[in-house]
Parts: sequence; structure tokens; C-alpha cells
Amino acid sequence: MATDFNKITMKTIKILLLAIIGLAAVTGCGDDDEFYNSKYTSIPNLITIEHQNNYTVGDVLWLNTNFSRYQPEPNQTTPLDIFKTTGGASFSFAYGLEKKTGTNTWTAIDIRSIIKDQGDAVADFYVIAESIYEPVSQNYKFRAGIPLSETGEYRLVFGLSEVSRLELSSNNNNSEDTFLTIQTTANNLTAGYYNFTVQ
Repeated sequence: MATDFNKITMKTIKILLLAIIGLAAVTGCGDDDEFYNSKYTSIPNLITIEHQNNYTVGDVLWLNTNFSRYQPEPNQTTPLDIFKTTGGASFSFAYGLEKKTGTNTWTAIDIRSIIKDQGDAVADFYVIAESIYEPVSQNYKFRAGIPLSETGEYRLVFGLSEVSRLELSSNNNNSEDTFLTIQTTANNLTAGYYNFTVQ
């Protein structure tokens, strides 16, 4: 009977030891950003809205990016090479259009038509824009426009959440490269939105 007790005790100790080692391995991995090699930075003014004082039906609302692969990094003496850091990944951001339909009421417009000039974009309710690296200039470039087909008060929103947020995210092909999210700004925004009227 003592032998059975010793076997049970040894088995319990082995299981307990494996559980402790497993727990140490899981908690030692750090956060998800460390595990997935994700980094965040903030670089202002990477998105440009090609502002017009007056819009009429038939005009096009153009957005673009044209930023260098070398970007200043806080507390660093050398610029961050975002092309090298991300393994040559392109960068994407999302934006949409809302129309004022009542006092303090905005309704999302289903964007189906977009005019692509540089980079790439997919329009399916929102626009998913892709800034693509151009080796000659060593810049990331995107330019596309939304045809304005109706009169009214509008606002351009960024991101896919309820809060307008300007972020460029790298589209990495290799999981060993750094996934980089850049918080940025755009010109002519009020509280995160670009407001305009189409006459």
C-alpha cells in the first residue's frame, strides 16, 4: 500500500511541476504586442485631405499620403526606417463618409465608387486605403477620391469604429517582421472629422 501511495505522490508532484513550468512559460511571454512583434509610434501629418473651399455636385473629395520611409522617432537620434522595420510592407487606413440627416444625427454613406490615382483602395461602404512604397522616391504613396453626387452637409471619418481615429497599419507578409501602427493626423480636421458642404 505504501508503494501505491508513493506512486500517487510522485505522479502528483510531476503534474504539479509540469503545471508550474507551464504557468511560468505562459506568463513569461510578455504582452501580446511583444509576442506578435507589434510596435506603435506617433507621426503627425501623414494623411492629406485636398481641401476645397466650396464643393458642388460632381466634384471629387481627394485624400492622399506621400511620406518618406525615414521618419523621426521620439527620443532617437536616427530616423526610423519604416520600410526596413516592416520588411517592405505597405500601410493601410480606413475612412468613410457621413451625411447630416438631422440635428446632431449623422448617417454613414455607402461608398461604392472611388477614383484611384496612386496606391490602392477598396470601396465597400468604407474605403480601405493602401499606401504603397515607391522605390524611386522612397515614399509611401496613396491618392484616391470620392465622387460627390448629392448636396448636403458631410463629414469624413477615419477608422472603422465609432470614434474617428487616424492610424496607418502595416500589411506585413512575414510574421517575423515588425507590425507597425502609426497614429497620425490630417489637415483641416475638427474633433477628428473633416466637415464640408456640397452645394
